[in-house]
Formats: sequence, structure tokens, C-alpha cells
Amino acid sequence: MKTITIGRGEGCHIYIDDESMSRRHAIIKIPTFGGMEIVDMSKNGTFVNGVRLRPNVPFPVKRTDVVNFADVAQLDWSQVPDPMKYYKLGAAIVGGLVVLLLAIFLLKNLLSTSEEPSPKPATEQIQQSATPIGQQTKPVVEEPAQEQDESKAEPQSPAATEGQEAQSDTYDPVKEFNKAVQASKDRREAEERARQQKAREQKAKEQQQKEQQQKEQQKEQQKQPDSQKQEDGKPSDGGSSGKKEYKPEMI
Repeated sequence: MKTITIGRGEGCHIYIDDESMSRRHAIIKIPTFGGMEIVDMSKNGTFVNGVRLRPNVPFPVKRTDVVNFADVAQLDWSQVPDPMKYYKLGAAIVGGLVVLLLAIFLLKNLLSTSEEPSPKPATEQIQQSATPIGQQTKPVVEEPAQEQDESKAEPQSPAATEGQEAQSDTYDPVKEFNKAVQASKDRREAEERARQQKAREQKAKEQQQKEQQQKEQQKEQQKQPDSQKQEDGKPSDGGSSGKKEYKPEMI
């Protein structure tokens, strides 16, 4: 914290030569961070914006306030150092450098995009992909006679040149991007349909297994009564025990 003394004494930082001023009329406390404070230490008083301060009581003050001493002198704020001046200056310099670097980066990107070669039209790419491998590997040799014939050929009409330019401008990046987006969307929909189909097949398979199990349980339940009858030994001819009745022979 820095302290600035104001008065008519020889050791004061701000010297005001007037009999109404005290030798040490007031002091201003300037912290490194935070607001300033002024303390009145005089007999004739110190005034901030027309309001007299209480003696020996710190009062917050800003650089935009009007400070008077004994109604005879006004404080010149240019004589009071501003500790935040260097911080503000440093922040302004850093901000300017950031803006400058950003402008250079954007300008570099614009130049690089303007220098990039334009992509080939889609028709030319398809033709190149459709040509056989043997024809692509053969070097193209131009004969001087053909060059002379081409030089002697008649110039093309403006309509033909406009048609060629229209063909060269058929490549549209926006359309290609939309096609790619639509293709990815179709692929996701196909995957979703396949997943749903697989889920339905799995569900049908589980239902079939469940029905098979129910049929097997019904068959087992039907077999149980037959086995119980065989265990009880009951014949199927109306309840006879199976023993032969003895009949005496007639003489």
C-alpha cells in the first residue's frame, strides 16, 4: 500500500502553499488492488464532492471525485499515481496482440483456401475410374502433326465454351455433402430395419420353442394315466381277475 501526504509541509508529496492548509492536511491511501481512501487530518477540513469529512476517519474516494482542502485548493488527480495504470496498459497490449494474431490466422486460411486447386467434376472422376487399367498405364504421346492440326483448327464458338464451363461447374460441394448425409441416413435406417427383423425372428423362434415345450408337456401328461393303469394291474375286460373258473366234468 502506498500513502500520499497532502499539505503545506516540506515533506508532503503534494505541496499546497496556503495558510489555510495544515502542515499535514490529509493523506490518500492507495492499495495495490482495491479502492482508494482519503483521511482528513486538518483543522479547516477536507471536502469530497462538497461533503466535509470527519477527521481521522478513512473515506472511500475515486479519481472522478472532486476533493477540496479548506475551500482554498482542489486536488489535482494527475499528481496522484495510479497503480492500475500498468495493469490496464498490459491488458490492452495483450488484447491487441490476440486480435492481431487472430486476424493473421484468418488471413492465412483465406489465402490457403484460395490457392487450393478446384476439385475435378464428378463426371471426370467417373470416367477415369471406368477406364481400363491397361489404358491408364499407357503413356500419352502427342505427335507434332496433331499439334499443328489443333493449332489450325477453327476457334470454338462462345456457346460451346459456355457449355464446357457449365460441365466443369457441375461439381457442387453442397450437393455432394447432402448426398453423403442421405447415404449415411439410409445406412442407419437399413441397420435399424435389420435389427428389428432380427428381433422379430428371435421372438418367433422363442415362441416356437415355447409351443414345442407345451406340446411335450401335454404328451407326458397323457402318458401318465396309461402307466398308472398298468401298475394297478386292472385288466381291460370288465374287471375279471384273470383266474380260470373250475367246472366239474360230467360223467
